[in-house]
Amino acid sequence: MQELKEEHQGKPFEMHGIYDFTKERFERVMPGLTYEEDRDNWDYVYLQEKLATLSGRKLHGQKNHYNAFVKAHPDFVYEPITMDNMMECLNFGERWCDEHMAEDPSLLCEKYAIQEAFLSFEQLELRGGAIRFDGKIQAFSFGKKINDDTAVLHVEKARHDVRGLYTAITKEFAAHAWTDVKYLNREEDMGHPGLREAKLALHPEFMVKKYNVIIG
Repeated sequence: MQELKEEHQGKPFEMHGIYDFTKERFERVMPGLTYEEDRDNWDYVYLQEKLATLSGRKLHGQKNHYNAFVKAHPDFVYEPITMDNMMECLNFGERWCDEHMAEDPSLLCEKYAIQEAFLSFEQLELRGGAIRFDGKIQAFSFGKKINDDTAVLHVEKARHDVRGLYTAITKEFAAHAWTDVKYLNREEDMGHPGLREAKLALHPEFMVKKYNVIIG
């Protein structure tokens, strides 16, 4: 701890994104630190089977949204993201970010991240899926398997004006792309009220807590 203080010339040293297992290690070598829960950056982790089927009483409302989407768009198709539709997905993602950037300027960074992801899709070993209706890509999602039982879903974009479309891309992507994992980590809500409400509505199996700490 003294070395950290000297390195930062007496100024506080901050660490963010500390997981429980890291916190336990820190407490063994640097006891007495005060950790602050960083709720905005907790990860939401779901059972793949539940997202793929929307089964159970708790997900009844989400199943109703999905059924409403299917009824309104019986011609919809799910398709994996491949070289054949990747540019169309990228264009949709860019338009989505542009349309919402006025209310959230940070989407400029997300737009660049989506571009980089599609440019290196195969190298990053990403899996993606999209929903098409009315002849156009209207939603997509992509993520990466990180170990034998878990995949992280990095991006999910859909038209806000179509009831049940977000639920549909979540369900279809889970059902088609992730049959080889038990858990789907849909990452954090970043403190965004609407995003938090949507992620809680799908009833995560558990949350991955993260903490911040200031040393010095």
